[in-house]
Amino acid sequence: MTDVWTTHSLRSGELELLVLPGVGGRLWDIIFGGRPLLFQNADLVGLPVDLSALSELPTRSPQFGFPLWGGEKTWIAPDSAWPGGAPHPVLDSGPYSVLASSETRIAMQSAICPISHLQITRTISLNAPASFAIEHEVVNHGAAERKTGIWSVMMVKHPADILLGDAKQDGLTPVFGDDAPFFRPYVEGVRFDCRARGEFKTGATAPCGSAELLIGKGANRVLLSCAVDAICPGDVFAHGHSVEVFNSGDYPYCEAEWHSPARDLGPGETMTFSQRFILTTPLPPDPPN
Repeated sequence: MTDVWTTHSLRSGELELLVLPGVGGRLWDIIFGGRPLLFQNADLVGLPVDLSALSELPTRSPQFGFPLWGGEKTWIAPDSAWPGGAPHPVLDSGPYSVLASSETRIAMQSAICPISHLQITRTISLNAPASFAIEHEVVNHGAAERKTGIWSVMMVKHPADILLGDAKQDGLTPVFGDDAPFFRPYVEGVRFDCRARGEFKTGATAPCGSAELLIGKGANRVLLSCAVDAICPGDVFAHGHSVEVFNSGDYPYCEAEWHSPARDLGPGETMTFSQRFILTTPLPPDPPN
């Protein structure tokens, strides 16, 4: 194990957050009541991270030309501007400096990306025994304006259900794959049943941008609820959606993906995006299919 794989622990009551500054400043796992909730790619854990040779790392998903490390991270939208179709290596896979840390808070900062000239700061903080927050900040250190959206991607272990309570079926847009076997309407919105493998990605128009994740099964289920900054009329998103859902066909995980409104970020300008998470257990019965 190299030093980049050293994790930091934030703990309060039944909630522990494992943070991995050395590989993209990730939230590496959420452990609640002893139950780990996030996916980590065991094929990559402990390997050296060479930013010039990321495509040479082992993968079960060759259709994606970048390492699927796991955990939760900050990507830059739109993905159509990614170099070579992969997230900016310095921002996604490079080491983040720890600016400040305590038992309940850590702030991490990337190097300045030589391609996009963007720099990310991620601050993760425990607010109570069953809640935490992630603050994303992006600064443009370049000389030119750049269209930028902050994109939080959380990789969750199977089995899981992703519930979009304020989305409607007619507000869903397939991105790729077939989501029909996984889609479940229910009275409060839409539900994606990600309990098995099968690759799809779907964008959702969710006016509040929130989502709930039911993770695990039976008595071991945990509800992870996420609220984001208020969405205003006229906000534009880099992918046309405030929320996206992905399910892997190659690994046992799915993704909840949250987008900030996109903007033309000028030289020296900063943009931010906030997420607030609450964990709940025990849970009521499953919502009806």
